[in-house]
Amino acid sequence: MAHEQRTFGWIQNPSSTENLKKVVSIFLQATTVQEQIIKHLQFLRRQNFLANDALYETFVEALKQERISYSLLKGKGSGGKKRSEAKCSGLAQAVINGQKTITVTEGKYTQVIKKPYTDDWTADGFLRWAVSLGFLDYNYDDDTCSITDLGTRLLLTPDDEYEKEILGTAYLAYPPVCRILAILSDGGHYTKFELGKQLGFTDEAGFTSIPQNIWVQAYEQGTPDEKKELRANVEGSSDKYARMICAWLVNIGWVKKSPKQVTEMIGGEQYTTTINSAFTITAEGLRNYKRAIGKSKLARVPKIVYREMLASKAPNVEFLRTRRAYILKYIGGTSKRTIQQIIDYLQTKGFESNAATIRDDIKGFINIGLNIQEQTNTFHLQDDILKLVIPTQVVKTEFQSEQATIKERVRAKLNHIDHKYLTLIDYSFQGNDSSEFEIFTIDLFTNELQFIGKHLGGTRKPDGIISYNHRGVIIDNKAYSKGFTISRHMADEMIRYVQENTERNESRNNNKWWNTFSADASVFSFLFISSLFKGNVAEALNGIKQATKTNGGAINTENLLYFADAIKGGVITKETFLERINQNTEIIY
Repeated sequence: MAHEQRTFGWIQNPSSTENLKKVVSIFLQATTVQEQIIKHLQFLRRQNFLANDALYETFVEALKQERISYSLLKGKGSGGKKRSEAKCSGLAQAVINGQKTITVTEGKYTQVIKKPYTDDWTADGFLRWAVSLGFLDYNYDDDTCSITDLGTRLLLTPDDEYEKEILGTAYLAYPPVCRILAILSDGGHYTKFELGKQLGFTDEAGFTSIPQNIWVQAYEQGTPDEKKELRANVEGSSDKYARMICAWLVNIGWVKKSPKQVTEMIGGEQYTTTINSAFTITAEGLRNYKRAIGKSKLARVPKIVYREMLASKAPNVEFLRTRRAYILKYIGGTSKRTIQQIIDYLQTKGFESNAATIRDDIKGFINIGLNIQEQTNTFHLQDDILKLVIPTQVVKTEFQSEQATIKERVRAKLNHIDHKYLTLIDYSFQGNDSSEFEIFTIDLFTNELQFIGKHLGGTRKPDGIISYNHRGVIIDNKAYSKGFTISRHMADEMIRYVQENTERNESRNNNKWWNTFSADASVFSFLFISSLFKGNVAEALNGIKQATKTNGGAINTENLLYFADAIKGGVITKETFLERINQNTEIIY
């Protein structure tokens, strides 16, 4: 696995301290724990659970080494088969039981046990957790891991209270924990959505948070099946990070979980529901937060920041990680730095930048949990940073994709809307499931620009609708990595939506999605939104008009953001924007 694909620092799923300790215990040489691991490996070999015959000897030999290959720890995937069918190919896989039960036979005895190994994805999660918390040390030069002093202390703790102390020390070295504690430190009661929207580099698709009012609206208006899906699966990546971090802190008594009743406004309507994933800080958590920021008799804990923490799913991920690593190194010295000084310094490293980008990066540093002091337009990193290594190999300092180039061009021109909406550019280029593209489009229109609207999505519905005064718009989001052509099929789909809205006949579509328009909406249009448009856009739009007697338009995410910024800044009106939609052509700002 290439280093840029490692994601140290961002953990969504592992929560079992017992399994965390099992992974770390792989490195505890010449102990009864390691003897038990070897016995378990023998069992896996007898049961033909290992990926190949030679793997047992490879594992046993690796257990004698101080440093073990990350690839050997993680193992390989399923090779195109179902994950449940893959055999054990990694040491970390071998020490963690799977979730399902299986039947095994040993001699005369048959028994039902938990699957005696896990998959590579789960193993990787626990490995990344151990590395990110400082129980294991990762070496970039040879892609290996070794145990740290803190990891040894975790395994040799005499009791539960001491274990909590060790875990607490590790969590304070993990910046996202400090960010969650900082938000909770005001004594408030926060849901995972309210925490998630303040966590990570929020202008990147790798750090998404579902707008809480859109979620609540969908939940309160949903069917029982839709509500079940919303509870189980609808959350952004940052929401997951926040929920998982809080689960860790609940286990050591720093945070308390309790349901929160929330009331949200959207589209002029009020919705109330209860969200179970909601959290408050405890007295112990507050005491330790003060230690994290240096307001304690105890020394502030240095922060572990692997460069992988500095970007996640961006198309130019190594570019971003390297630029941000240089910024952290530069503002972490003894001197405070201005924006212009940072720009000039980056230029010496081959990075052309601007003030908007630097400010967004610094906001991102704060949102991942680093303590940065801003004073009289200067910035200074207050934390001591460990493990931040800038690669010695040459990193391309120009943007490596059209998507990244567009995003930086737009960033410098947005003066009024929240830069988190730059993620719309990422979503529009993703070219796969576009549900987040749909949700954040409606978020832009409703929460930032104060249109009335709703995300619809799902079978036989448009992706969303908006309205303002008497005008309503049917929206179809199209996420395409290389641009979108309005094909005959796509045009027919939009024709059907427009006709359903015009006829409003339940026998044609019994989900009656058109009822979500505001009561005032009486004049309608349609709008395609995508990354880029290809082909004869005007011809396709006019074909829809001829079939429906309804006008419409198409707009790429770059121009959508320019219009949004102009509306928010009072440069143009909402009426002007809606009128532009009616011209049956691609809309250019």
